[in-house]
Amino acid sequence: MKTMKFVGWISLLIWSGLSSVQAMEWQQLDLMRQAFQQQNYRGEYLHRRGDDSSLYNVVHRYELGKSTELLKQLDGDMVEVLRDGDRVDCFYPEGSEDALSHAVPAAPFSQVNALDLSRIAMNYKAVSLGMARVAGLQTHIIELVGDDWRYRHRLWLETETNLLLQSEIIGLDGEVLEQFRFARIELGVDIQADELVPSLLDDQNARRQTVYRNEPEPPVEQGFSTRLTWLPDGYLLMRSSRKEMGNGWMEQRTYSDGLASFSIFLEKDDSRKLPVALAKMGATNALMQSENGVSVTVIGEIPVSTAKQIVRGMSVADASL
Repeated sequence: MKTMKFVGWISLLIWSGLSSVQAMEWQQLDLMRQAFQQQNYRGEYLHRRGDDSSLYNVVHRYELGKSTELLKQLDGDMVEVLRDGDRVDCFYPEGSEDALSHAVPAAPFSQVNALDLSRIAMNYKAVSLGMARVAGLQTHIIELVGDDWRYRHRLWLETETNLLLQSEIIGLDGEVLEQFRFARIELGVDIQADELVPSLLDDQNARRQTVYRNEPEPPVEQGFSTRLTWLPDGYLLMRSSRKEMGNGWMEQRTYSDGLASFSIFLEKDDSRKLPVALAKMGATNALMQSENGVSVTVIGEIPVSTAKQIVRGMSVADASL
């Protein structure tokens, strides 16, 4: 059954205009997507975003069609994250209240099964860069290359399982903006139930947050006051919302090209025009400025030049101001 699936996948890609060599690289990416969910593994990895880095321990088990994963941050704030199917429990020890305001840690591509490879193939080329060793294991290197409005993504896939052992997001100038890399990993191991129990589970003073991964509502833009007249090719609207607030309003949209995403927040702003502000963390940029009486914030894994072009393409109905 899997063989038939891969033959069909490769045939579709070749029919879409890719060479058989490129199609084989997309097959490896499809296997990577399965490996992250269906392989048993434990190890330690480093996640670097710009000048900030953190070390994590991860244990992952696939059993009876369901993935369970325990993630522990080994430096900085003590955080444990248990992912059990669509449920995510995050544990913080007493005294780490500041960590509650931070994003829940996640291994890059931990939700890789959600990647839409057919969409990604429309916006990126898959290029083989040879082989290299990561954490003592041999890997194939594949780079996803888009146009000048996108970052490049370099992936190291273990040759036997196609599990992702390293990834890099590369800026327009060739700088590595963000990196995920296993330092140690054991593949195909038996994971015992007690390895997936958070050490803070029975700590009465620990804080616990639980969220569920749900399918978002279909996005709509009816009744919105703003419109984006320019987007990079291949980006589709994934989520949207609008709120009336006193004498104003706030609108939010999230777009994705299947691999990268960004959100834009727009708010009626009657104050004086504010100067442009830019914040960066690894591959994530946040651009803030006022435009046509609207406060605009664009944040996501896109180059600054792309964020600026999106803001330039924002228009607003006169009646909304």
